[in-house]
Amino acid sequence: MANGSISATVIVMKILYIITKSNWGGAQKNVFELARMMKEKSHAVSVALGGAGILQKRLEDEGIKTYSILSLERDISAKRDAISFKEIYSLIKREKPDILHLHSPKAAGIGALAGRLRKVKSIIVTVHGWSFNEDRPMGQKIIIAFFSWLTMIFAHKTILLSRREYEQALHFPGIKEKVALIPLGIKPPIFMSIDGARQTIGKLIGMDLTEMSKKIVIGTIAELHPNKGLSYLVTAMKQVSKDHSEAICIIVGDGEDAATLYLMIKEMELTDIVYLTGNIENAAEYLKAFNIFVLSSLKEGLPYTILEAGCASLPVVATTVGGIPEIVEDMRSGVLVQPKNSRELAHALSFMIEHPTMRKQYGTSLREAVIQKFSLEKMVEKIESLYKTTAVR
Repeated sequence: MANGSISATVIVMKILYIITKSNWGGAQKNVFELARMMKEKSHAVSVALGGAGILQKRLEDEGIKTYSILSLERDISAKRDAISFKEIYSLIKREKPDILHLHSPKAAGIGALAGRLRKVKSIIVTVHGWSFNEDRPMGQKIIIAFFSWLTMIFAHKTILLSRREYEQALHFPGIKEKVALIPLGIKPPIFMSIDGARQTIGKLIGMDLTEMSKKIVIGTIAELHPNKGLSYLVTAMKQVSKDHSEAICIIVGDGEDAATLYLMIKEMELTDIVYLTGNIENAAEYLKAFNIFVLSSLKEGLPYTILEAGCASLPVVATTVGGIPEIVEDMRSGVLVQPKNSRELAHALSFMIEHPTMRKQYGTSLREAVIQKFSLEKMVEKIESLYKTTAVR
């Protein structure tokens, strides 16, 4: 029986979410929406996270209790990971959650072990893209796959966001009954007008609205991380700009690859073609500044950014990784290309530029697909049901 009150129709649960990073990426948006919606349903909600970034601020603005675990970070460090384990173990002991819902590999591995040791009734893990799908040496992939399997064993249920990664999970032994496929759900952002968005973005890149209005704007919102394949996008833009002088590319986001990308753009003489804006708060609100949305990722789960682009009726060019093909139907709601292929990416972007009527059709089709298939309410309903069935076993 869960802590709190139980009636014939209502189960009030104490839920603790843990996530490795407190920036504002797809996994963080998922935690924010879940925490906010579960609080609205009168559950007792708190969130532990690494660092003290924008996610923590937004949660606290919603009146959600947070705990900052400064030692919790993505990179492996025996000393820091041991400190993180001790802090998470102590937090679970103190909070006594009915539901421990873990996000991102580091938080999931440490949290699942600590949760088992503290005999938490329900340990749930959400996989935001398998790490063994990243571009790594085979030996590293095998080790990561082994620890991913261990995490699933420790958890009571593991949520996969895409069918492709759900099917990958089924290849692991002993976990068939421990996995669930629950796609992301999205609350459509409130978008700024085209002129308003372009004026704001234009100020960041030193271009006025009149000049911006003459451009075909190819844009993306992404963490500047090797997994996002942004070097391939920059290389593709070299060819695109030769064929279409009106095309520019705007990359919104920040991350560890920022300096490398700046240098690459400068060396390829693309400083008037490819722009890095840095991080923009509520970046999705400015999506209508773009004519085409692009995602050049090498690894994804089910990316929020494409769902947001769909809500903005933007045509999409994206790689065929993770759950992207489950959102974008090739040549019907966007164009799909192979990862790490700058030539194919350039060809797809040029195709979009050259076919404005088709761009509009693709954007409309993608919006319809996102609204129909990726409802936030449906996602929350399924996850709450999973909480209830595991917490009252």
